[in-house]
Amino acid sequence: MKYYLSFFVIVLFAGIELAGCGLGAPESFMQMNRQYWEVMNIKPSIAYDDAWQRVIYIITKKFELDMISKEDGYVRSSYGPSYFSEDLLNDKYQIRIVVKFTPDKKKLEFKIESRMWDGKIWHNGSDVRVASNMRKDFQNSLGEPIKKLPAPADSLQQPPLQK
Repeated sequence: MKYYLSFFVIVLFAGIELAGCGLGAPESFMQMNRQYWEVMNIKPSIAYDDAWQRVIYIITKKFELDMISKEDGYVRSSYGPSYFSEDLLNDKYQIRIVVKFTPDKKKLEFKIESRMWDGKIWHNGSDVRVASNMRKDFQNSLGEPIKKLPAPADSLQQPPLQK
């Protein structure tokens, strides 16, 4: 019985470690090998120079810049601690943002890269909480208003039949 209990505990901890939960990362950390770009349309009334200045302002409120090229429409922050106070307790958790404009300067693309140090290697991923906050910041400053789509004809939101 003691052998089975020990085996169960070892398997349980191994499963937790493999899932990333044993890393001590915030719940918002999603371990993945490749981060995906989020894309948003920029209001047509906002000129590129203005959009660029807004993006730089938004990013520098929360991150330190590492690389910047206005001509290429590209900016990347350096890795640093999360700006959420509860994440600052963990110096092994780092986040950065990468932003680029499409060549026609009508869309903004960004991704959040995060990593967690386990004492041996970095585990790469993204942070959904930081991504959500940055999405809101960019949308509020640059984005087109989100249009509500009409409800599908077969939805429950259809008006009642007239008698």
